[in-house]
This record gives sequence, structure tokens and C-alpha cells, in this order.
Amino acid sequence: MSQEKKKKLVWLIVVMSFLTVFVFNLFTPLLSDDLEYAKQARSASNLLDLFKQEYHQYMTWNGRSVTFMLFRIFLCAPEFVLKFANSIVFSILGFLIYMNIQKKDKWNPFTMLLVQLSLWIFAVSFAQTILWECGAFVYLWGMTIILGFMTCLWKLIQKDNKGNLLIAILMFFFGWAGGWCNENTSGGSLLFVLILIVIGLKEKKKNPLYLYTAFAGNLIGLGFLVLGPGVRGRAKFTAEEENFHGIVGIIARIQKLTLYNRQAFLCLYIILMATIIWTYVTYTSKNGKTDIKTFLYVIRLRVLFFALHLATDYALAATATPQIRALFGSGIFLIIAVIQGITDNLELDAANAGKSADMILRFSYSLATGILLTLLTFEIVNSGAMLGRLRRDYNERMAYIQEQIDLGNENIVVAKFHEEFNNRYTCAFDAMELEDDPSFWTNIQYEKYFGVKSIRAIPYEEWEANYR
Repeated sequence: MSQEKKKKLVWLIVVMSFLTVFVFNLFTPLLSDDLEYAKQARSASNLLDLFKQEYHQYMTWNGRSVTFMLFRIFLCAPEFVLKFANSIVFSILGFLIYMNIQKKDKWNPFTMLLVQLSLWIFAVSFAQTILWECGAFVYLWGMTIILGFMTCLWKLIQKDNKGNLLIAILMFFFGWAGGWCNENTSGGSLLFVLILIVIGLKEKKKNPLYLYTAFAGNLIGLGFLVLGPGVRGRAKFTAEEENFHGIVGIIARIQKLTLYNRQAFLCLYIILMATIIWTYVTYTSKNGKTDIKTFLYVIRLRVLFFALHLATDYALAATATPQIRALFGSGIFLIIAVIQGITDNLELDAANAGKSADMILRFSYSLATGILLTLLTFEIVNSGAMLGRLRRDYNERMAYIQEQIDLGNENIVVAKFHEEFNNRYTCAFDAMELEDDPSFWTNIQYEKYFGVKSIRAIPYEEWEANYR
């Protein structure tokens, strides 16, 4: 297949994935925190007001100012624009993952297919980190900025670009933005830059100026993130909810994170281990000796991104145990390592392993990919239909609330979402659904958003019989 045809096929895969995630975004309603931030953002008269809102949050609750500032800006736009932008960022993240996988051909449809399958199947808490708007800006947008910074820096190094003062300044600010996105994942980008600096010094090369300015910017951005007054206050608040503290607390968090890893990444760990074993076998000669130097060189990128995965993962043990969605960034690093391993295996000179072994490998990867694609297709069709029906429930709820407000009612009863519409691509039922208790935290966000005294929810059939 010519490179031109491969290029078209790569873009076809990207476009299909984009259209799918765009539809899923359109079907995903604003939930919980989305409503609170939308109320704040839409009350602003200008951009300065949005900065003031974010400054207040930075001082009192959350230090992720880069992503939350973007969130506030897009909340002021029509919802269609917000959903479209979120889908574009999803596609950009896919391309960044693809660009970080070293391969012989610039355009490799199979690699891009693996990237898209991995995002749809193995991305941590897809519904909360990619489709739920508040979570998307924290995790999807944050990781895209971080990985964009890392990719740009790495490509400059690979091309042996000596740079100039302008590039050094730009990388400083790019690094600053990347460092101010997400506590543990931004720390991973800082570790990545440090590794590049150490490699350059070890090889006795003169590291370009932009490498050091990138490190400085990244460090400063991370400092602004983790040392913010709001972060310290929030950390103290969440730490009080834990049962263990000190060394025992750290051990408990490590245990919890390990359980999270098993839940989210066990399949990826097995695949990565299999790629390393295959590489080892490939470089084992007939007399049983192994070219360790060549073996280590071939798996170096897998080791690098797996190390970043572990570092950004277990760095979370330093603070109160988060929800599993906090592993989204470390999961992206792991996905890169796994796909790099598969790509390496497929591109290895299989002379030592034998032609039949090479055919078995290609057949196994192709079969597994085909099975995953088939299963995902069925899942997307079913989940897409459920999301569409869930959106209908949401639209009906919002219209009814506005109708009651227009009638002067400030104590409103609405219908709960249909439970049968629940699926893996929505978090509308994950403690984000309204309850019968108007003092429940999600109910309070609805009440603040609409400016009414109380909103409570009851089962749809009961509501339809008594209130419709």
C-alpha cells in the first residue's frame, strides 16, 4: 500500500472516531459541577470577570487554573461549540499518542487503529474523563496540553534542532502551561524533561537552551499548581476523610492505587509483558545467548513510558487517595508503551525467530484487534442509543424545570433518569443523579443553577403519574 493510501486510511480512522465522540458529546448532558461552573461563567460580564472567578478558586479550592480557565471560557459559548471543541481535543490527543510511537512509516493505519481502540476501550473512566465536561477539561484537556508539550520538545530533540531564543521562550511558556495542568501527570512531564537533560549530558552533548527553559517553565508551572493556597486547603479537607495517616496512610494509599491499577490496567500490563517477552525471544540466538544490549535498546521507549506511567501513578500516594479517574494521564503513558511494544514486534527483523513465528505474531495481533473492533462497534451502537435516550430525559427535565419556574413554582419535583439507559459511556448515574432529598449535593447544584428553593427527583413512572 502506498504512503498516500495509508495517509488517507489514517485520516479516515481519525474522522470516524471524531464523529463518534462528537455524537457522544452531544448526547452527554451538563452534570453536577458543570452546572455550578456554568452558572458562574455565564454571570461574568467579560474575560476579566472570568479571571477573577478563577483567582478566587485558586485561592480557596483548586490550583488547576489553566484547564479551569479554558473551561470557564468555553462555558460562555453555545453548548454545541463546547462539545465540538471537546471532540477536537480528543482527536488531538489521539494524534499526540500516535506521534510518540516510533515507527518506520510516517503513516501507519494499524498503529492509529490501535490508538483509537485503546482510547475507547482502555482510557480510564471514559465517561468522566472525556465526556463529562468538567472532568474532560481537567483530564482530557490537561493531558493533551501536557503531552503536546512533551511531544513538541521531544521532536525538537530528535531532529537535533539547536533552536534559538524565540524557541527557548516559547518552550518556557509551553512548559509552564503543561506544569500547571494536573498534579501527578504534570510531574510526569517534568520527569520526562529531566530524563532528556540527563541523556544529553551522559552522551556528552550540548543540550540546547530550550531544553533548560522548558524544564524551568514546567517546574514553575507545577509549583504554581501544587503550592496554591486552595490546593493546600483542599488537601487538608480530603485528608481528614481518610482512616490512616503518616506512613500507614501512605501504605494504605499504595495498596488502593495498586487495586486501581489492577482494575484499570491489568489487560494492558499483560499485553506489555507479552511484547517484551516476544522481543527477548526474537533476540535470542540459536545457542540460547541473548544480545542484551540490542534487546535493551529495542525496548527503551517501552521502559521510558512505563516508568512515566508508574511515576505519575504512585505519586498520588503522597496525597489523599483520589478517585480512579486521576489515573487517566498515567494510563495514556501506559497506552503509548503498549502500542510501542506491538509496533516494535511487528517491525522487528524476524530472521532469528523464523518466518512462521512472524506470521503467527501478525495473525495474533490482527485477530485480537479485529475482535476488539467488533466488540467496540456493538458497544458504541448500544451505548449511543442509550445516550440519545438519556439526553431526551435530560432535555425533558430541563424544560419542565423552566416551565415550573415560569409558573412561579420554586419547589420543583422532576423525574429521575431511566435506569435502563445507564451504560459505560455515561456518568449521569455515578452519584451525579438527582435524589429525592433536596439537600443532596447534586440537587443543590441544580437549585443554584436555576435559582429555586428546592429540586428533588422521583422515579419517572411516579413523576409521570402525579406531576405530568
